[in-house]
Amino acid sequence: MDMQPAVGRGLPVVSYEQLFEHYKDKIFSFAWKILRSKTDTEEAVQETFLKLYLNFERLDPAGSVSSLIFTTTKNICIDMLRKRKTKLTLNHPMMYHEGWENQVAEASRPEDAVILKETSEHLLAAIDKLPKAYRLMVYQRYVLDMSMEEIVEMNQVKMNTVKSRLKRGRDLLRKHLDKG
Repeated sequence: MDMQPAVGRGLPVVSYEQLFEHYKDKIFSFAWKILRSKTDTEEAVQETFLKLYLNFERLDPAGSVSSLIFTTTKNICIDMLRKRKTKLTLNHPMMYHEGWENQVAEASRPEDAVILKETSEHLLAAIDKLPKAYRLMVYQRYVLDMSMEEIVEMNQVKMNTVKSRLKRGRDLLRKHLDKG
């Protein structure tokens, strides 16, 4: 396998293998947060790195390799969700019930399980009512449990933009929840 060097913002000249080793776990974790299926996540990671490999020579040395990899993964995951004939929405069960169902199953009392499920559904309905500019980032941070850095990379915005949108989104969410 002939490896051409690539340069990414903040990264030294690296080979494809080095990029793979550096990003494989991060991409797996990122895809898992979206797909919540081990098989689909593994497929998304493979497809991401296949696309990266096929286009490795065309990587922009001045560009951010990280942004490219995360954006590619996000698009692959969304395509996979579409193939499942599902919509990527805040109230879609595939996006949150798997993780929360585990918490519900582990609840010590049946009434705790019911309360947890109702609370999570109420919260997601409230997030879904936020203005679009805040909804996505609030969802990414608090439902998908993405780090601030992952949100910056995925949305290709500055950290201060993410912080301000999350604060405003939380404030609006708090107002909405206080009414309900």
